[in-house]
Amino acid sequence: MKRADTIARQKKAKRLLSLLLFVAATIFSIWFIEFDIAEFMGGIPLFLNFLFVDFMPPNVNDLAKYVRPVLDTLAFGVVATVISSVIALVIAFLMAHNTAPHPAVRVALRSVVSLVRNVPFLVWASILVVLFGVGTMPGIFALILLGIGFLARLYAESIEEIDKHAVEAVEATGATYLQKLKQAIIPQFMPGYISWTLFMFEITIRASAILGLVGAGGIGSQIKLTMDLFQYGKTATVVTIMILMILGVEYVTQRIRERLL
Repeated sequence: MKRADTIARQKKAKRLLSLLLFVAATIFSIWFIEFDIAEFMGGIPLFLNFLFVDFMPPNVNDLAKYVRPVLDTLAFGVVATVISSVIALVIAFLMAHNTAPHPAVRVALRSVVSLVRNVPFLVWASILVVLFGVGTMPGIFALILLGIGFLARLYAESIEEIDKHAVEAVEATGATYLQKLKQAIIPQFMPGYISWTLFMFEITIRASAILGLVGAGGIGSQIKLTMDLFQYGKTATVVTIMILMILGVEYVTQRIRERLL
């Protein structure tokens, strides 16, 4: 009984300490960035005025000229998702615990994937714009890197979570490495592969929609252009198109997921 009371007091003390640390971190952060609550509250009316007076309603006079940027964005998403899913699939098999050919290969690839994943894709896009110039190539490369970093880890985790008994049964027959992949691992992994790839396509469309903000093409380039020219009504139109496009892609991928899984 005393032991239970001691454990309960320790848990209570830990919760209290965690709360105090959280409060202290919050107060320090507010002080460090010089956050002014009065200025913040005063900015809300300005934001609402901009949103509902300057930004709205959308200017729909030039809808036709947004067709090409929308198609570019969708094409970016398709190309980047296909390429990144193929590369990530190969990397995943090489870095998953139960399929890696050697521990050194697994560790090296996990380090590389972690590096790619932890650099924001807009940073990659900015770097690639400097290397390749303004256009589609830096945008596609940035999206491919985003996809590889995201999918390789998820694919590897899905491979590691498959039923080990089926793999052991195939191994007991004297199957080779490739036969083990074909007969036991890939069939179990395919539902996860399809699901995560479709989800990555949704993410890629969202990401490609804002690549134009760093000069990498797509519908986002129209946002940057109209904002620079203070044509906020047209900006509202582009944002609306972007939202509808993303919702449409989510609907289509969900229907595909329901049919295949």
